[in-house]
Amino acid sequence: MRMQRLLIDRSTLDLIVSDGNDFLNVLNAAGLLQAANLMTAVLQQLETDQSRLSDEEPPAAPIT
Repeated sequence: MRMQRLLIDRSTLDLIVSDGNDFLNVLNAAGLLQAANLMTAVLQQLETDQSRLSDEEPPAAPIT
């Protein structure tokens, strides 16, 4: 199965990161450490993607 990037704008990515942080808090509160570690890695990648976007840039083209 091939990975494909989705075209999303800055505000959508901000919302995904915010919801992801909320979910990470739930995982930590439930003591699900392995799942929390995976979610932390996902959030780190999302935050890297977030830092590469500027408010003026259109979404990136999909990777083929």
